[in-house]
Amino acid sequence: MGNIFAAPPPDPILAASRAVHGDAGLLYIYGNFSGDVMNFDMAAEMAAAEGIRVRQVVTTDDIASSPPDARGSRRGVAGNVFVFKIAGAAADLNASLEACEIVARRAADCTYTMGLALEPVRLPDTRQPSYEVGPDEMEIGVGIHGEPGVMRQKIVKADDAADLLLDRILSEMAPVRGDRVALLINSLGGTQTMELYILARRVRQRLKAHGIGVHRTFVGPYFTSLDMKGVSLSLMKLDDELITLLDHPCHTPALTELGEQKGEK
Repeated sequence: MGNIFAAPPPDPILAASRAVHGDAGLLYIYGNFSGDVMNFDMAAEMAAAEGIRVRQVVTTDDIASSPPDARGSRRGVAGNVFVFKIAGAAADLNASLEACEIVARRAADCTYTMGLALEPVRLPDTRQPSYEVGPDEMEIGVGIHGEPGVMRQKIVKADDAADLLLDRILSEMAPVRGDRVALLINSLGGTQTMELYILARRVRQRLKAHGIGVHRTFVGPYFTSLDMKGVSLSLMKLDDELITLLDHPCHTPALTELGEQKGEK
């Protein structure tokens, strides 16, 4: 699969493509990182030469990595979890390749993520931190491959940290009263579940105060960065079709959902 935090080379992508395409075509979904874009593009060309149809969706949900007018250059991070689930549900319901691509793009366009860390990731081979952060500081806007954030500040209480992430997301998402969202409180690897639920409580309180309904809440290590002690917050603005696909049952090693509604109206 390649080195840690490196994109998979084209050959393994092509091998996987051969194994799973089933003559219906394939939808590649991956975050916007230069190595991934290059290697998946190459794999798509190689697959096309073998008669395998491939469409691609590149996710750009990390709002800290560039301003709104340059969203196309943003990284794709934990919001991928929502896009994978939506596209997988559409495929399971026998939607065409083109329909799966359309709904995956809409899910990606409706998803916003921002993260912070108290301690950096340490690579297994060196055990050295990917960046330095003081014992009383936190890094805001971190990536998932050990990238440092875009700013650093003194550590604040959990509620204030949740507010910091949520306010930035809401300012760009611009939801209105009555909107519905899916919420992901994601451990970056070293943050315990109990701490994630403290943040989830605050975020849900704030969203309720804004009149925004939380249809589903996902809490846990869904999109990690080895042992980084940090968290990311993702929101996906929902419509009726996205809700149906988000609620569609699935049984996978990474996620099992039985289809019942878990949110609040």
